[in-house]
Amino acid sequence: MPTDFESFGLRPELGRALAEAGYVEPTPIQERAIPALLSGRDLIGVAQTGTGKTLAFLLPIFHRMAVGGGDPQAVVICPTRELALQVAGEAERFGRGVGARTVVAYGGTSSGDQKQALARGCDLLVATPGRLLDFVTSAWLSFRKVRWLVLDEADRMLDMGFIRDIDAILRKAPMSRQTMLFSATFEGEVKELAGRYLFDPETVRIDAGARVKESVEHAIYPVPERRKVDLLLRILDLDRPSKTLIFSATREGTSELARRLRSGGHEVASLSSLLSQANRERALAAFRRGEFDVLVATDVAARGLDITDIDLVVNFDVPMHPEDYVHRIGRTGRAARAGKAVTLATPDDGRRLARIDHLLGHRVPRAEVEGFDYGTAHGRRGAGAASGAPEASAGDGAARPARRRRGSRGKGPRGKPGRSSRGSGRR
Repeated sequence: MPTDFESFGLRPELGRALAEAGYVEPTPIQERAIPALLSGRDLIGVAQTGTGKTLAFLLPIFHRMAVGGGDPQAVVICPTRELALQVAGEAERFGRGVGARTVVAYGGTSSGDQKQALARGCDLLVATPGRLLDFVTSAWLSFRKVRWLVLDEADRMLDMGFIRDIDAILRKAPMSRQTMLFSATFEGEVKELAGRYLFDPETVRIDAGARVKESVEHAIYPVPERRKVDLLLRILDLDRPSKTLIFSATREGTSELARRLRSGGHEVASLSSLLSQANRERALAAFRRGEFDVLVATDVAARGLDITDIDLVVNFDVPMHPEDYVHRIGRTGRAARAGKAVTLATPDDGRRLARIDHLLGHRVPRAEVEGFDYGTAHGRRGAGAASGAPEASAGDGAARPARRRRGSRGKGPRGKPGRSSRGSGRR
């Protein structure tokens, strides 16, 4: 297998762009996917975000593309605006040398500028499903020259309910296209989609080598469902993080949890597809500036976030896919900073916890907050039993009670120690 990018025999312009970016050795997904794509095969790539999959499909496309001609030759479909902008940024960076023109299109904002960009012509279009389908069905965009079609993070798109849009888009694309599907998981609807629209694909599966960064202290906090919000409030009281990112399973859940946290004295922003794009951007900018100490988001809404100074990540809901556990808690402990991650687990989360433990190759430490009323007949022992998991022990490492950090930069109302009594006294 190739040990450096030169081994692929890519166009000199791409080699120079890679050298300027400091890329010498391909990642595992690039190492296996690029030769297959250069040969013209359809491809299924099962890999996590952060494994280098964007270049795995962009480099073969740009290598084979004859630029110019007006209508796009390559279309990359992404689940969210944030991911579309990231992919478009890479496409502009590496396509510049070969003269490729990139346009990005997404919903939640006026389509006028995007239509003008398409009218000027493009070689590669990066778009979200809804906006792309609007352009195709309204005749603002022609698929007649499309030779390459990429479904990026297909599992996310289907989770977001885009299956009908994807079906409609793929039916309009030329049969002679080369199709690439990338997904963190390959089961259910994703597998069915690939079976319908990919021809004799090569499948590349990459073990992300799931591991949690040493800079992140993480633990599972078993708790009854009805006490989750109160436990979360107590943890925020004790740790006093300056920036907290909380993951909720549903977009409706983000709004309700944000409301509960505001009533507890926190400055909170929520991020989900319920918000307009403009409001999402405003919320993110305010969180970056420190105007809010807590951001509540769904996985989908949090895709593409690039915030390096998050002190605490909270999985208010245990993620459905174990790989998402690693991805979520990797949002803290960045840029040489220490970070902490907390997962609130109910008795119904046993199977998901077991899958996380299996993925990591070890049991994630279980922890309790000392003195918190878990609302069980057996006090603290009941909290451990709530998830069907053994109690925390000295051997669990990170499994120790939440504590107030010395020298914390937290702002709290807010800022007053007496607030911690709220956690066990109100439901």
